[in-house]
Amino acid sequence: MSKLIGKRIKKLRLEKGITQTYLSKKLGYKSPSILSEIEAGKKGLDADKVPLIAEVLGVPVNVLFFEEKVLESRIDSA
Repeated sequence: MSKLIGKRIKKLRLEKGITQTYLSKKLGYKSPSILSEIEAGKKGLDADKVPLIAEVLGVPVNVLFFEEKVLESRIDSA
């Protein structure tokens, strides 16, 4: 699961033009290497950081966990 979230964070971060350094500082990390490890799936993400990442990236929290197609299908079936 951590690899999946890490990939989504990286994809969204790049789409928004946000650097690892900027996002790392917003999350309170001393070094962008921690974020790099999270994006690579080598390190887990603390649950308390999820809402903050979503806020900085400008997306709802569920976007970090589900692919866009899954989200669309859930909205359509509701």
